[in-house]
Amino acid sequence: MMDLANVDKKLMAFFRELSPRERRLMLDELKRTGEIDEATGEFCDRLYEIRYSDPKDPQHRVDNWLWKIVYLPGLYKKKGLLKRAVSNEYKSAVRDLNLEDIDSLDDNEKLCLYLEFRNAAKRYLSTCEGANYASRLMGFRKATPEEKKEKACEDIWMSSRGLVRAYEKINGGSGEGDRLELWCRALRDELFQYDPAAKFHYEELENRQTK
Repeated sequence: MMDLANVDKKLMAFFRELSPRERRLMLDELKRTGEIDEATGEFCDRLYEIRYSDPKDPQHRVDNWLWKIVYLPGLYKKKGLLKRAVSNEYKSAVRDLNLEDIDSLDDNEKLCLYLEFRNAAKRYLSTCEGANYASRLMGFRKATPEEKKEKACEDIWMSSRGLVRAYEKINGGSGEGDRLELWCRALRDELFQYDPAAKFHYEELENRQTK
């Protein structure tokens, strides 16, 4: 887990807020009052636009990074049949998550990116206690709290480490999977904060996939 001890409290509050609208207001206020430096403000602005702008309609707000966590588990489950789609989605994730030039970012920018990834994971996990989450039989069979947490762990794993594993297997262990390392770490850390007991099932998934 990255060292968060020195992150300004108000900036951390921005990274923990889930509402895109409230986050926009909070960031603008931090910039207006000078409570964050200009470079940090500009980088957070950039991440906000990358994450929430609809590529087809810049005026329309979406959550592109939340969608990754929603969409990728389904693709992972069909990885044997959709090998080209998995490879393409991996490359898209590197681009869409601002990780193409990760080595060019300074430590503060990497920390902000990590926290933004955690915010996306937090927003996804906030939906995992809903009545219909992990339900079966067309919603007639509701999931128990334990089943919901298990599925949340699996979704987080499949949309991060699972995607990397599938891509590496399809491409013969190319070694390119580490380009998503920061995304994987952020989603894992947020999951473990949400449910500390998830560490055991997460390790099971890791070990199961190495066999």
